[in-house]
Amino acid sequence: MSHITMAEALAVRAAMNRLINQLMQERLNNSSTIIEKGETAEMPVRSVDVITEEIDAVSADYRKLDLLMAISNTTETIPWNGTNITVMEAIELAKQMRNEIGQLTHLGSRKKLERQSSRVLEGGAVTLFNVALYDPEAYQAAARKKEREVTKLSSLIEHANHHSKIPFDATKYME
Repeated sequence: MSHITMAEALAVRAAMNRLINQLMQERLNNSSTIIEKGETAEMPVRSVDVITEEIDAVSADYRKLDLLMAISNTTETIPWNGTNITVMEAIELAKQMRNEIGQLTHLGSRKKLERQSSRVLEGGAVTLFNVALYDPEAYQAAARKKEREVTKLSSLIEHANHHSKIPFDATKYME
């Protein structure tokens, strides 16, 4: 059995997904035609049944590849913060870190003290301020630090994807 890297598997899986969508569209296009009464319908080159068989075959390969990728992601590990974590955990950690970076960046972009508006109350005009209850500069620095960390983690994931092998024959989907 031939093997492909996880990086190749990602590209092959995407190509298989596109192929399934194209085949489904072809099946819809070939499923009927409009004719005038008394005319004979011109049959398409590929029948709905043939296309359905091809969809089933590609879908089965897709599921097999997806399972092999999941197994690889749960068994392959990368070093992170003094321990080894699975690639699957690393992928989820990177997603969480990116979400955290977004919020840290937002908090870091705020001003420590910002005038909101003036309101007229019974005793006269009152000016309101929005006061940050934290140090925005510290959050800017935290966002930059976390961005460097997620870049490193993504690099480790990418490295693992180019080195882990999956037993899958992808010749039908790539040259």
